[in-house]
Amino acid sequence: MTNTRFSTAIHLLTELAFRPGELLNSATLAEKIKCHPVVIRRLVGALKKASIVTSTRGAGGGVQLAMQPEDIPLSMIAELFDENLAFETHSLPVSVLETDHFSDAVLSTLENERRKVHLAGMSHLDGVTLSDVLTASVLRSELTALVASGLSDDEIRTSYRVENGHLVRS
Repeated sequence: MTNTRFSTAIHLLTELAFRPGELLNSATLAEKIKCHPVVIRRLVGALKKASIVTSTRGAGGGVQLAMQPEDIPLSMIAELFDENLAFETHSLPVSVLETDHFSDAVLSTLENERRKVHLAGMSHLDGVTLSDVLTASVLRSELTALVASGLSDDEIRTSYRVENGHLVRS
C-alpha cells in the first residue's frame, strides 16, 4: 500500500495557504481533499507539533498556517513524514544473504542507489516551497476554468498573460 501522508499534507497546507487567515476545520479540509477527517486530524497533529500550523478547538475553530508559504520547503514536509522519495528495495532471508554474497552485493548496491535517488529528490524539494505549489495550483485552476469555458489554446495564449501569479486578460 502506498503511503500518501506527504502528498495529502502538501494538499492540506496548500488549501490553508489559498485561504490565509481563515480557520478551516478537519471536516472542511477532508471534504476538499477527499479523505477521512481522522486522517486530516492526524496530519494536523504532526504539522502542529512541527509548528507549521496552529489550531483552535471548539465551535468556530480550525487550522491555519503558522508560517508563510514561502518559508515552507517541501523537503521540510517530506522529512516530517519520513517520506521515501526513492524506490523500495526487496529483501531476502538472512540465511540466503549469509551464503550468497553476490545477492547481498546486489541488494547493497541497490540500497546505495536508492539513497542517492532519495537525496537528489530531497535536494530538489529544498528549492520548492509551498508558495510555489500554491502559485502553480492557482494558475492551473484558472487555466482549467478558461478551457472549460470553451476558449481554445490559441485564444488563451493571445488573450491572457501571467501577472502576480494569476492569469489576467491582456
